[in-house]
Amino acid sequence: MKVLIIHNQLWAHYKAIIFNELQNIANQNTDFDLLVLQLASIEKSRVGLGDAALFQHKYKYQLLSEGILEDLSLKDRITGILKTIKSYQPDLVNLTGYYDIASWVALIYCKLNGIKTVLSNESTAGDHQRSFLKETFKRLIISQFNGFFNFGKLSKAYMMTLGGKESQMLVNRNCVDNTLLAEIYSKAYPLRERRQQELNLPTHNFIFVGRLIEFKNLVRLLEAFSIAQNKSNADWGLIFLGTGEQKSVLQKEVAEKNIQKVFFFEGVNWQEVPIYLSLSDVLVLPSYSEPWGLVVNEAMACGLPVLVSEKCGSAYDLVQAGLNGFTFQPLKMTELSEKLLKFMNKEVNTLEMSEASKKIIQEYSPENVAKEMFEGYKQLCRPRK
Repeated sequence: MKVLIIHNQLWAHYKAIIFNELQNIANQNTDFDLLVLQLASIEKSRVGLGDAALFQHKYKYQLLSEGILEDLSLKDRITGILKTIKSYQPDLVNLTGYYDIASWVALIYCKLNGIKTVLSNESTAGDHQRSFLKETFKRLIISQFNGFFNFGKLSKAYMMTLGGKESQMLVNRNCVDNTLLAEIYSKAYPLRERRQQELNLPTHNFIFVGRLIEFKNLVRLLEAFSIAQNKSNADWGLIFLGTGEQKSVLQKEVAEKNIQKVFFFEGVNWQEVPIYLSLSDVLVLPSYSEPWGLVVNEAMACGLPVLVSEKCGSAYDLVQAGLNGFTFQPLKMTELSEKLLKFMNKEVNTLEMSEASKKIIQEYSPENVAKEMFEGYKQLCRPRK
């Protein structure tokens, strides 16, 4: 069984760990061969967040372009993909998107040549406004795939509304490198108090990690935090870790409304994120729209309780209300402020929530995801009786 995965960028470390686990399975199974075609080194929005650490990529791959994904022409994408398929001659092609014309060409080629196809799907019904014409075209595309790897329950549900069958839903979870993140966090945590003092941070902090952009709903998070502050005497801060065009907007909001104990730090490489999580107590992800939200996995691997918007895919898979955190309606600022107050006023046991987060996230490991992917490949490539 030869499997070709077509992926957009080498930079994505969170995909590399899954590909590494698949390669480990291939190394132990002589009848399974794996190749990953990476279209480019990085996409434009990730520039500045660190280079692709090549030592992390321990799987067999080919790199189509060493540059930026958006600079790679459609012609070069199509030519490179088809050339790789023809030379490698896979039994199955795993496409990691269906929004690109190059992916459509690859799908058609596979269909005409009897090659099985799997779609790795990140989309959910609520992450964009949906038009009838676009959804009709998507149904046509979706009907051509043999199976689907989904990022959680919402992602799976969306594929089924587009015509996918239950039997085709082969993987329904997402993951990060839980073990490595936990190790980095455990080394950073003993220095928590000293680092908090150096950075003038309060003893307790909420933290947002990600790009500072409009759909992350960060202005509303600021306002909810301000409301909670006015209702509590607890010494809590709010950390923003990231870069983006909304940073100046948020800083202006802090200054004009005199919101205290709000801290901004530049975005860092993923391996440094646990250091900032060690300075914090609760992760908040308030997005209007988020297909999954891997930062929730990262925080839970480090043992943080989480507050996650209902519009984030991970909210339905990772958050167990009252056990390891809470979900909330992102447009309802008072609801979010009430959830913040639960932590500020010690209405919940954060230590118990921490242990619950670590326990829940164990199931969402690279090893488990890779095993499910391998079983999915085998199921589709198994000869019919």
